Amino acid sequence: MNTEFLLIALTAITIFTSLFVQAIKKLLDDAGKKYSSNILAVITSFVVSVGTCVGYIIYTNIAVTPQIVIEIICLCLLSFLTATLGYDKVIQALAQIKKMD
Repeated sequence: MNTEFLLIALTAITIFTSLFVQAIKKLLDDAGKKYSSNILAVITSFVVSVGTCVGYIIYTNIAVTPQIVIEIICLCLLSFLTATLGYDKVIQALAQIKKMD
């Protein structure tokens, strides 16, 4: 996977994670349940990220290598950060890291 693909995947996963978190929060609010928004975002981003990556791996029939596993972990982390902090902050941080190279 290259950087462009990871950014596209991050954008798609961020959108789905945000939508799922909002839907789950609405369901929990309607049921009168208490929850932590950040914990909900962590769990949802992990499930959406891993599910999307596993689906992509199965669809493209690529081999699972240590690099792919690390990319999935990074995607989970970035997905969580975008769900809690915002997409703009994460893209800004990635741009700053890329300038350092």
